[in-house]
Amino acid sequence: MPQRRSPRTLRDVSYLFLSGGESTAARAARRSEAVIWIAAVGSSVNRAHLAAGTAVACAKEGMQVSLMEVSRSLPNVGYYFSMEPVDYLTPAIDRSRLVSGLWGDGVRCCFSAKLSSFLRYTGEALRQDASHAVVAAFSYPANAVAARFCAELRIAMAALSDRSGRGECVPDCIIIAADGPNAARARGLLSDLRAIFPHAVFFFMASGSDCGRAIDADESLLLPKELRCSWARRMPPGDHFFSELATSIFQILSLRRRRAVGHAANG
Repeated sequence: MPQRRSPRTLRDVSYLFLSGGESTAARAARRSEAVIWIAAVGSSVNRAHLAAGTAVACAKEGMQVSLMEVSRSLPNVGYYFSMEPVDYLTPAIDRSRLVSGLWGDGVRCCFSAKLSSFLRYTGEALRQDASHAVVAAFSYPANAVAARFCAELRIAMAALSDRSGRGECVPDCIIIAADGPNAARARGLLSDLRAIFPHAVFFFMASGSDCGRAIDADESLLLPKELRCSWARRMPPGDHFFSELATSIFQILSLRRRRAVGHAANG
């Protein structure tokens, strides 16, 4: 991952993202929020591991995090957040079931096999005095239903997002993670999503030499081996990789937001 001189920590860049060039009064009136999609392409990508690690990296630096996962496969985020088997196994048995819970005082998570189930989510309470990250993790579907899935995902996220009342629940950042056999499909997906969401930041993760072949990505990263395995330790991962990933995401987002504010002021 490219090294940048400043800012050095996620706390620094999340503060910049929160401020965005606004006055203190403006920030107090509206909590800053970032919407992050994590799209796994290929059955060997550990989507839940990546989602749990990203969520916890944000929460460790004071952000409030809402994490949703759409998938029937295991492991899911409930597994990594130490839920009981009767809970984390449920969506694999009953596709319409929605399971939710809290991790510490900064992460709320929910998962189900059906997008429509998230519309029933009433939500565990999170603090309103901190910036908010909404993370949605999913296995990207076949091309024939992909457009409909993305549209339904934006609707389903309304239960977690502060933006739902403003009709702005679109991704600020999209992470695409692929195993080797699916890298070419993932690059095509990146191009398609870039056309739909031109203002989003795109991260592309793949194994080996494939990670450097996505020319449309803002960042290309080597997919760590532990994210390609089926199971791992039953705790949210705390690897340095995740803090670096979150730092890079919010560094780029904060830079773009400050530029947008500057352009609006000069316009």
